[in-house]
Amino acid sequence: MVTKIYKVRLFGLVRCMLFLIIISNLCLTGGCSLKKGVTTETREPVVVPGKMLMLPFRDMYKIYGEDITFRCPLCGAVHMTGKVEDNGDEFLTEQLFSLLQRQPGLQLIGPGEGEGARGKVLTESSEELSEVGLILETARQVGADSVLVCRVFRFIQRVGTGYSVETPASVAFDLLLLSTYDGQLVWSGKFDETQKALNENLFQLGTFVKRKAKWLTAEELALFGLKTVLKTFPESP
Repeated sequence: MVTKIYKVRLFGLVRCMLFLIIISNLCLTGGCSLKKGVTTETREPVVVPGKMLMLPFRDMYKIYGEDITFRCPLCGAVHMTGKVEDNGDEFLTEQLFSLLQRQPGLQLIGPGEGEGARGKVLTESSEELSEVGLILETARQVGADSVLVCRVFRFIQRVGTGYSVETPASVAFDLLLLSTYDGQLVWSGKFDETQKALNENLFQLGTFVKRKAKWLTAEELALFGLKTVLKTFPESP
């Protein structure tokens, strides 16, 4: 009888160990990533921002409309637009500027100064500039070594409360860091997520706990995305 109980317990222990091994393998292959919906890329060799101009977020929904697919002239990526509600572009601009001000050693030129320089370039330019050309000339106008291009593709507010929703929050944006000298893409970060319930994505347990088991507002989801994306932002010397 004792031997039988021992075998049952041993069998249970083996099953538990196998389960842990499977979960570990899934985590190592990305199935348990806490950064679902987040993509970052740094081009080699890494060029640090130096004196960096941050442009305000552009609302791509206002420019293209809803459910429109287009190819980015700056990085070649394909994007689809959605609704941008509640002044999402302004919220993202304010929050990102605040976060970047905490970056050690970064000489940051704010969006307000950038908008003024952009207007000056448009007024004084004797020829029609491409989107990339306008961005680079604006950065050069303020003496920046690099320029951060910011775009929001979707910013949809949740319908419901923190513990019960009809429609979850959904946010998509990207950040592109360009060298002012040659226009090369130095670093990019992308966030694209529609919040899901834990039972729809069991591998997001860590993120679920970090979010205090709540349905986030669009603002909370966007701020989570900004902080996550900036974890790989190039460091200044």
